[in-house]
Amino acid sequence: MTEQDTYILVIDDDKNFRDLVGDLLKSRGYEVVLTRSAKEATATMEAKRPALAVVDYRLPETDGMSWISTVREQNHNFPIVLCTGNWCDQKTFNWLRNILRVSLVIQKPIVPELFLHSLENIIPPPAKKSPARASEDATGFKPQPILDAAQVEESLEQIEKMLTDEDIFPEEAERLKKLKRRIETQNAIKKARESFVKELPESWKVLTSAVQKARENPRNLLLLQDAMAVAHKVKGTAGSYGFTKVGQFAERIEDFLITVDPHSDTHQEVVWAEIIRCVTEGTQVVEEISKAESTSAESRKLPAMSCLAVVPEGEYPTELKGAAADANCELDLVGSSVGAIVKFGKTTFDSAIIDLSLDMTSGRFQLARELRQAARKIIPFCFVSSNEISQADIVYGGASVLISGDATRGNLSEAMQIMTIAGQMRKPRVLCVDDDPLLSSFVESVLSPAGITVRSLNEPIVILDVMHEFQPDLILLDVIMPGLTGYEVCRLLKSHEDWKHVPVIFLTSKSDSEGKRAAFTAGGTDFLSKPVLMDELLSRVKAHLSKTLSEVSTRIDPQSKVLTAGALAAESEPLINICSQQSQSLAAGVISIVDYDQLDTLHGAFSAEHTVGKLGKLLNERLRAEDLRGRIAEGEFMIILPGETIEVLGNIFELFKDDWNKMWFPSVRGREFQTDLAFSTAEFPLEGDNFEKLKDYALRGLKQRSAMS
Repeated sequence: MTEQDTYILVIDDDKNFRDLVGDLLKSRGYEVVLTRSAKEATATMEAKRPALAVVDYRLPETDGMSWISTVREQNHNFPIVLCTGNWCDQKTFNWLRNILRVSLVIQKPIVPELFLHSLENIIPPPAKKSPARASEDATGFKPQPILDAAQVEESLEQIEKMLTDEDIFPEEAERLKKLKRRIETQNAIKKARESFVKELPESWKVLTSAVQKARENPRNLLLLQDAMAVAHKVKGTAGSYGFTKVGQFAERIEDFLITVDPHSDTHQEVVWAEIIRCVTEGTQVVEEISKAESTSAESRKLPAMSCLAVVPEGEYPTELKGAAADANCELDLVGSSVGAIVKFGKTTFDSAIIDLSLDMTSGRFQLARELRQAARKIIPFCFVSSNEISQADIVYGGASVLISGDATRGNLSEAMQIMTIAGQMRKPRVLCVDDDPLLSSFVESVLSPAGITVRSLNEPIVILDVMHEFQPDLILLDVIMPGLTGYEVCRLLKSHEDWKHVPVIFLTSKSDSEGKRAAFTAGGTDFLSKPVLMDELLSRVKAHLSKTLSEVSTRIDPQSKVLTAGALAAESEPLINICSQQSQSLAAGVISIVDYDQLDTLHGAFSAEHTVGKLGKLLNERLRAEDLRGRIAEGEFMIILPGETIEVLGNIFELFKDDWNKMWFPSVRGREFQTDLAFSTAEFPLEGDNFEKLKDYALRGLKQRSAMS
């Protein structure tokens, strides 16, 4: 580097913070100038311009953003890092990024290791050696072998036939199920790759253009930084989709760009020649891929839902199959209630259509209850019936939709779409925070076939709003994003009481010990190296979801297996908002185990816990998939029914009592016992326009009834 523009300017009126930042940067070989005010910083710049500035938001005389505005008005283009004690809103963040061209926003107090790690992504330390070049692939581009559509269907049919063999060994059945899942996932990846190939030429053009702009303006560090960011993005995404050669060229371009010294002309032509060569050769590879993939079969949408139709043998099969095609649903048929229970024991389904003429078991809608028991999760149902059924029976039985009379393609298609929406509320939820939409699409193509709902967020500054709305069970978080690192996002979440328990898996290209340490220092649970591998992504996400959704999860009450009070409150608010926007009714109800506080003394702690477990189990086996169930106190539960009135809820409570009165519970005194349930209701918006008000109203009603009895 030359003597000009080599130092980092630190502007902060806090001496301790200045000294800390100065010592950290000097330890990595940077030249540092420390100033306490905007006035001192401006005077320093008149003598020598910095390579980068670290600016505090609050400064004496003038604030940091005003100083940055003045710097930009004077056409100084060096990168700037803004340090602030508060999380800024989206409007402020966009202004910082787009108008003031701030490279990074970091929240105080800083974590030293993460602070250095983030700055080094903007300006590498002077002593940093250029990364080794990736070795050439003499074999050229070789796409991963993937089964074509016909092979997939044939393979899955053969596996299904083998799984229905009653003599099959359990170990072999498990192996076949894993093989089936792998084929389905591989097929999903094929569809996602085909979509990526369509975008690849344009993505490479963006990279070529960014490199060209940086080459034409070699002293503009911001353009150089933009080119590195684009190369980094292409490297991670192309590698994730299996286009190894493209990823290698993008990686070499990024590596060479890091070695470019905008302040020196020595040997720079050699470096730029290598960069242009990689761009040119990469362009040829991209053209070959586009040509090779142009003959691929037209992609098919992933099934939105798998459904088992329990209907009399030979009844309306054409209508069902047509509706499944309309609703993008994977359909299977079975002709008896016994066969349905066996099917659910072997295969996972997201929903079921039940012709009630086949529900020959005892009790009200007992088949639906037994299917949920076999599935071990809350799934939505559609009931088909020629008889009149009350709304309370429909809701209590678990039907999100009822088809009265003839089942046509139209009403079956609508029912499948309604169940798809209801089922999304019950699936594990993963939030993918990455500024690259193509990588987010890859993540969705891998996780969706495994029954996981994925939401992509390309603007991390609004993550708190999305967290409240989406309620994710796990977060996939990119490290390098424009203006805001994943480390800062993770630190924010871990400082928030509602989200500190949510596991965070970092997506990073830095798999060395320093990168790993930074991920865990920021509060990450795990990390995945880019390019992300399909099998590793799926297995890591499943492992962490399993732990998160287990009994130790803060979202699920360990005894009753329904939502905790906090999770119920958080998930209720979006539901209430939807009902408000659509002018729909909503009924809330509190269910209390009578004299619960005395059960411990009369019958033992185990007996009290047993009653809680039984009531939670009953709540999960009954009601619709879209209804919410939660435990709000030791012996008190609450349910939220969107679209229903308190009159219907009152009838549902009577059905609950019928089932509950048939239950007996063990006692340490050697005799079984029974206990009663008490109920109270609240209706939105008459008795409350939010969760807390509805809960308080229902609890007051419960106390009044208790006092009167």
